[in-house]
Amino acid sequence: MADKSRFLRTFKLIIEVDNKIIEVLPPLKIVFNANKSIFGGLNKMTMQVFNLKEDTRLRLVKDKEQVKIIKYSLEVGYVGMGGNKGRTELIFKGTVQEGSNSREGADILTTIDTMDGGTDFLNSYTSMTVRPGAKPIEEIINNDMPNTEIGKIDKKDNLTRPKVLVGNSVDLIEKSLNPGETWYIENEKFYVIKDTDTTSKFIPIVSADTGLTSTPTRKDKVVTFSSLMNPSIKIGERVKLISSTAPHLDGIYRVDTINYAGDNYGQEWDQIVTARLFSGKII
Repeated sequence: MADKSRFLRTFKLIIEVDNKIIEVLPPLKIVFNANKSIFGGLNKMTMQVFNLKEDTRLRLVKDKEQVKIIKYSLEVGYVGMGGNKGRTELIFKGTVQEGSNSREGADILTTIDTMDGGTDFLNSYTSMTVRPGAKPIEEIINNDMPNTEIGKIDKKDNLTRPKVLVGNSVDLIEKSLNPGETWYIENEKFYVIKDTDTTSKFIPIVSADTGLTSTPTRKDKVVTFSSLMNPSIKIGERVKLISSTAPHLDGIYRVDTINYAGDNYGQEWDQIVTARLFSGKII
């Protein structure tokens, strides 16, 4: 199994609020938990940042009902030994739904609850007539969800006649899905995939040498494993699993969910991944 002592954790938190860009870096402390899934719904993260400057932490105060846009992105990585500065990669991007400050001993904690795509998907409404030759889902995203980009969408037939779309945008998208399809948002990009789809040619290797920290288990073609936090593992994409203790589970899998737990000064800097045995296609 991987030895956590070989790695030094690092992160980069970028916050955009009140037309100001704020960069938060070590040696400040962050603690976070995030859940990502391809099975519809909005991916969520809760984060605590310790001892921000007063001006910054006051800017992050937000009630759920308050109309205030606070965008952020979180990158994580490792600083290597021997002077290597290391690098960070994006694991979560979204908007703050609630933000508050509290005191814990000598520390002041800023707690933020966030969603990926929440700005558009919580409040979007569609009222349009889609022309022949167009794709309804892409029309909804492009016209009614200005903060969401189109990632990859499984091939769909164009409309052969005009179609009127009126109602909650998410409901209309779900009604446009074919059997076996699911939608999700990954870092403010919208995807539609089937059980047999994946969205990238890249296949990271997961093994004891690259951070595997548990013996994988599998049920109904779905494998579950724990690893050190690895931004190259993404929902909707593939991994190659190599296990010395469960070699019968070695193979190529499509990642369905990732649950992150991070504390750059504590015990946690891990992720739990579920992934489905893959033999499909790249969209």
